[in-house]
Amino acid sequence: MTPIALRRPAQLLVAAAALTFFALAPQTVSAEVLRAHTTAAGSAPNTTLKLLSRYAEEAGLDLQVIEGQHMPRSKLLLARGDIEIQTAIVGVFAKLQSGTGPYSDISEEAKAAAGEIRSLIEFGAAALQFVAFDSSGIKTFEDFRGHRIYVGPGGGGAGTDNEDLIRLVTGLEPDVDFTSVRGPWTEGTQAMRNGQVDVMARVAPVGAAIIQEFGLSNPIRIVSLGDDEEAVRDAMVEYMSVPGRSFTSIPPGTYEGQVNEEPVTMPRFLAAMAVNKDLDEETAYTLTRAFWENIEEIRASAAFLRDLDPANPFSELNIPLHPGAIRYYEEAGVPVPDDLRP
Repeated sequence: MTPIALRRPAQLLVAAAALTFFALAPQTVSAEVLRAHTTAAGSAPNTTLKLLSRYAEEAGLDLQVIEGQHMPRSKLLLARGDIEIQTAIVGVFAKLQSGTGPYSDISEEAKAAAGEIRSLIEFGAAALQFVAFDSSGIKTFEDFRGHRIYVGPGGGGAGTDNEDLIRLVTGLEPDVDFTSVRGPWTEGTQAMRNGQVDVMARVAPVGAAIIQEFGLSNPIRIVSLGDDEEAVRDAMVEYMSVPGRSFTSIPPGTYEGQVNEEPVTMPRFLAAMAVNKDLDEETAYTLTRAFWENIEEIRASAAFLRDLDPANPFSELNIPLHPGAIRYYEEAGVPVPDDLRP
């Protein structure tokens, strides 16, 4: 099968960013405007960053939110100090630390870059959801054979992960058994609208408007991993062992027009607000405080953030905390795990 135009060369953006990663000496980050990278509009990381931006502004900080970015590449930019903050999937950070996955071609540079990154806040980045129109007849991953599947952005991030997931669950090979379509999230959504793909993968909050829009015009189905849940879980042991991954359930009736009669079990991902380690302590402290001091409004703003607990803010976070964040948590009486202290 020939991949269609949306596809991007794997790892190209990550490798390009790495070419100049160590060209500049480390610099202390101090900017009146904090440059913040995140994913496409409608995603959980995007929504969370914009909420942080709102309350940071009230605290006297200006976050310039730059959305639709390629997150594996942005981690390298963050590490170098070209940006000050990024919404980071903790599983992708684990690959940066180990120099694997999207960073396998620049392994040593990636490992060094991981040491330049710290975190402020942990939050749930929502669920992986594969959406198909009911008319396609696609019900499980096994039905992907011969179809066009939008798997996510190229460059070795979500697109590669989703191809790996399909391979693990079904044995189907991308661009052999099905056409794997890669491109920015916004292009994937447009391809689904235009009928260029049969299935759209999207990491989004359960109940997200970006998925709901498809059910408003035609019946949709959240595609199941498979009929034999025990076998699927066994096949996904290694995939789910990546830090920050867990299973969640998408109930019937989550979306208008959704035809599923049973809950669909899918992976859920953990994320963090990540910053350059040289961001000044007062700024990191203010950002962390601005988030948690407005947590009631933040939880009311987005259903996927309702589980955030200021008394227990850490679960599987693997990015060491910034000293400014540690200062906030200690003042708030929140125990900071030793493995999160740089």
